[in-house]
Amino acid sequence: MSYLEFFLKSLIYLFVIVDPIGNIPLYITFTEHLKEEEREAVSKRACLVASSILIFISLTGKPVLDFFHVTVDSIRIAGGILLFIVSIDILFGRLGRERYLSALGDDGDSESLAIFPIALPLYTGPGAITAVLALVSETDDPLAKLIVVFTIALIYLIVRLTHIYSETLIKFLGRVGANIVARVMAIFLAAMAVEFAWNGMEGKLRSLKPEG
Repeated sequence: MSYLEFFLKSLIYLFVIVDPIGNIPLYITFTEHLKEEEREAVSKRACLVASSILIFISLTGKPVLDFFHVTVDSIRIAGGILLFIVSIDILFGRLGRERYLSALGDDGDSESLAIFPIALPLYTGPGAITAVLALVSETDDPLAKLIVVFTIALIYLIVRLTHIYSETLIKFLGRVGANIVARVMAIFLAAMAVEFAWNGMEGKLRSLKPEG
């Protein structure tokens, strides 16, 4: 796989899972009671925290896997299953995440709100963490890992832009339009999740064959 293909693959995975466009209505809901300057501060802090978490995971993924004695193929299988579940949740309107976030409420000051629930789990949930672990586990190439880091930074730059132009985007797409985009992308995510899991199973089966 070329570096360009790996970059596009990483970009699609993370864009679908982080879902910058689909999350605009929830972001507006959580911040609608804030003043404009407070909303800006929340957006910047949330993007910084969310991207920092994923970058840290992308740089420490291999040592973490070694510490827990988890193989790359196991991560691929588990990641594929989890990402498939995420895609199903998106296709059904993110009912699981909606229930979870609504149970959290939106109390607290703006700094706390930026970290929880906006950075975690809205923009950096288990799906995004799993995707990053699966991507960095595919190769030991340092440049490929830098591509993942760059992709993470690019995704959260897009998130930041959707915050800045959130009202305009909602007017342009409408809530229905945002949901349609999310569901179409979820179909591709489901297919990618199957590929992740299948590659992991193939690796497990190869490891069972006797050498020689």
